[in-house]
Amino acid sequence: MTALSPDLSARVAKLLPRLGTDQQGEVAAVAAALTRVLHSGGCDLHDLAKHVAEGPREVVRFIREPQEPPRAGPRDYGDWRKTWAGCDPRRQHKARVDLLTSDQTGFLTDWEFTFARSLSRQLAEGRPLSPKQTTILGEIYARWTEARG
Repeated sequence: MTALSPDLSARVAKLLPRLGTDQQGEVAAVAAALTRVLHSGGCDLHDLAKHVAEGPREVVRFIREPQEPPRAGPRDYGDWRKTWAGCDPRRQHKARVDLLTSDQTGFLTDWEFTFARSLSRQLAEGRPLSPKQTTILGEIYARWTEARG
């Protein structure tokens, strides 16, 4: 036995009043339609009887109270030069590359050190880094900062 879904209950509720007619042929047709509707929802007449025996269910609806929109206040964005400097990825890349190439601890492999120096030359010439170079630089820098604690 399975429970009747709200959609299935609504479809059954439309058919049940039609069983009260005096025409026997119409009663038989409605009974057949009722059986088909129940089967389409994976139920049968036993499930319908159980649903009727349970009686009405209490429906609880949660309605959110409308909240006041946040009030706009004065905003201090600070110095626009600092804001712009933080947005320029070339400056961030150059800072990371400078830190990696100036490291004397020997943390970087030969390939990573050579890679960082080539990025330094590329940035000095004003050329942007490719997405792959940016990813590799980020991975090396993350490991370097993690190792430094």
